[in-house]
This record gives sequence, C-alpha cells and structure tokens, in this order.
Amino acid sequence: MTDGLDILIETAITGNLVLIQGLGLYALTRYTKTVRGAAIAGLNTVAGMLVGAAILWLLGDIVPTSPTSQIGFYVVVAFVSAIVAPWLTRQNTSAEYHVVDTALIGLLLLLAVRGVTGVQNVWVALGASLGYFVVLVIMATIRERLALAPVPKAFQGVPIILITAGLLGIALLGFRF
Repeated sequence: MTDGLDILIETAITGNLVLIQGLGLYALTRYTKTVRGAAIAGLNTVAGMLVGAAILWLLGDIVPTSPTSQIGFYVVVAFVSAIVAPWLTRQNTSAEYHVVDTALIGLLLLLAVRGVTGVQNVWVALGASLGYFVVLVIMATIRERLALAPVPKAFQGVPIILITAGLLGIALLGFRF
C-alpha cells in the first residue's frame, strides 16, 4: 500500500504534469478563467486519465511492440478515454476539449516510457490527475485575483498565467526527494 501512496504523492506533487512536465498548458490557459470551469475540466481529466490507465492495464498484453504502432495505440486509448470521461462525469464539454487534452496523451506516453504496468498504471494516473485538478483550481483562483491586481498591460492574460505557473513549478521542485 505504501508503494501506491508513494506513487500517488510523487506524481501529484514532484512530477506534476502541468507545472513540472509542461503537459496540458493549453488547458491551463483556456479553462482557468473561472474556478467552476477549472473544476469541470479537472474532473473530466481525472475521469479520462483513470479510464485510460484502466484500459492500458486491461489491454497491456496486446500493446504492439513497434514504436510507431505503440504511439497509435496510445492515441486511440486517449481518444476513447476522452470520449468516455464526460459521459461518466455527466458533463457537457465541447469537442475542442476532447481533441486537445494533451495531458492525457502525455500521461499515457509517460506510462509507456517509464514501463509502468498493472495496477501502478491506475496509481500514477490517479496521482497525475489529482495534481492536474489541483493546479487548474489553484490557477483559476490566482487568475481571479490577478484580474483585480494592477498588472502591466504587456503581462495581462496568458503571459502572467505562464509566469505564475513557472513560479509554482519552481516551488514544487523544492519537494523533490
């Protein structure tokens, strides 16, 4: 059980997909305008990552051996899980969200590169998705506060969000052990 908790904490904090890995930056800039929108996008991603990891766990024995086929397989798994996730969470999301969920595809490819198999797929996906969810909600809260702050015109909008995300990522690097 401690292995699962170690994996969960490591992927949620020190291996955060958005702040450390740089995956899902589009969602960070697009879906953090309101806390509610960030929470909905985060929940869809949590469901999508868990479904994708479960599919990989179940179909792990039939993953193709050639690198090109593997990438195609992971893209298909990501597509299926991105379609199933909003249905599970009962959320109406745009088709644009399904196409650009780079964090989901990135997670599946990271699972393949690291050689994670079995139930560890689900632990890594749970940790990564919870970290992703927390970052989206925190950034939405910060973004609402920044709307009231006197930010120079050149930094308004996406630039200040990316600078803030970079500072949060540097802060998370202090937790590496």
